Amino acid sequence: MTESSSVRIILIGCGPHAKRIYLPALQRLANVELSLVIELKGKEQELLEHREKLKSTDFWFIDAFEKTLPDHISRKLSEYVHKRRIDGVIIATEPLVHVAYSLWALDNNLNILLDKPISTYKNVTTCPQSANNILMDYLDLIERYNEVQKINETVFIINSQRRFHDGFEFVKSQLNEVAKRTNCPVTFIQAYHCDGQWRLPSEIVTQEYHPYCYGYGKASHSGYHIFDTVYQLYKSAIMEDKMADKMEIVSSFVQPNGFFKQLNEKDYQRIFGKSYNDANKWTDEELSHLCEDFGEIDLSSIINLVKEDHTVANFSINLLHNGFAGRTWMYPGTDLYKGNGRIKHESYQIQQGPFQNIQIHAYQGSENHDVIDGVEDHLGGKNHFDVFVFRNPMISKGNKQPERFHFSDLAGQSSNDSMIKMESVKFKVVEDFVDYLSGKKTKDQLRSKIDDHLIPVKMMSGIYRSHIHRKANEDCVVKFDFTSKIAEVV
Repeated sequence: MTESSSVRIILIGCGPHAKRIYLPALQRLANVELSLVIELKGKEQELLEHREKLKSTDFWFIDAFEKTLPDHISRKLSEYVHKRRIDGVIIATEPLVHVAYSLWALDNNLNILLDKPISTYKNVTTCPQSANNILMDYLDLIERYNEVQKINETVFIINSQRRFHDGFEFVKSQLNEVAKRTNCPVTFIQAYHCDGQWRLPSEIVTQEYHPYCYGYGKASHSGYHIFDTVYQLYKSAIMEDKMADKMEIVSSFVQPNGFFKQLNEKDYQRIFGKSYNDANKWTDEELSHLCEDFGEIDLSSIINLVKEDHTVANFSINLLHNGFAGRTWMYPGTDLYKGNGRIKHESYQIQQGPFQNIQIHAYQGSENHDVIDGVEDHLGGKNHFDVFVFRNPMISKGNKQPERFHFSDLAGQSSNDSMIKMESVKFKVVEDFVDYLSGKKTKDQLRSKIDDHLIPVKMMSGIYRSHIHRKANEDCVVKFDFTSKIAEVV
């Protein structure tokens, strides 16, 4: 396409994330036509406001399905693509149907922007085959994608937005610089992410947005972002002769029945008073039976990287839904994405042998994410993102240690910006996708193509498999080859 061409896009899935990110991101791009939005039946009223604004956009409401896209929907969609000359598709559904829509899009030679994770399954915390299928799905998609490339160049982007964040890009550049000077790879990473959510017991049973009730949880929600970030940090400072050849994974989950032991029915009655009985639908004993196979609320994992049978690096990944939150009310709000008291905390410790330690600290202090007052990169601010760089005197160039970088130092955000940086980064993902479709960027310039996601997919698959083996009192160390070369895996 030429740079002046208008690109035509279908948005599949228009839940809280898509309404907050994808719709406004597409609307502010002059060369985009949002041709079609697809949502499930029953969501018509929730999209009424957007349907009134997007007069030239078609809206389809379809029945829910599992695993395979029904033939009649596939045929209707393919006819629409041909008739309207659609260029690309954004897939923002629940991850349970990511693969079904991706395969359809590949069959129609469409460019794809896919939400994370690439796939998951309803029973992934209990079924070994489902946990393994996370990796198999990826391999199936990449094989089909490579077949399409032999006929027609397209792009398949995974929305892993930390690859587009100025702060993480700065850290990767620091790691790469020291690696070139010392030949020392990353030797340790500790990654921590907490959503700062507090869901009450009845909500754990009934909530279908970022659910636990379908047998998957944190790793299948925001967890994939952290798996990918850990991989990107390691990769930024590695030389071919130092690259690990194997990966070993051990994991531990806190599931709802463990959460109910932390705070029980009597505890909630003390916190909220007698009115809690009106909100609570089940006793602790009933909850225990209902939630036996529910997905993970929190998880911890140790990932060893091995080279020639020796561990050369350890990654510690700790991911929480349940942590410090701003919620003080008993009934959930309408915004389950950024509302409902959610306060995000995220941090990383990255060691590069004796030469460098980099720390990332990003801690919000408020649950109100819709209004930003200036840059807000102070501790507790909505854009808080501090990087501390400690360097060995041999390579510090005489600079006082540590060097501290605020978010505004790294991103150049002006006080007039009205959007949280992590949300503006999500807009950047959409802009890159559209820039490729309109000919403004080449494929080589894109940052999160599907063929660079094998390692984080293995991490996710292995973390679920390790948990399943642990629950069965089996050997819970899951081993993979550590390679990002698809040809060596298929």
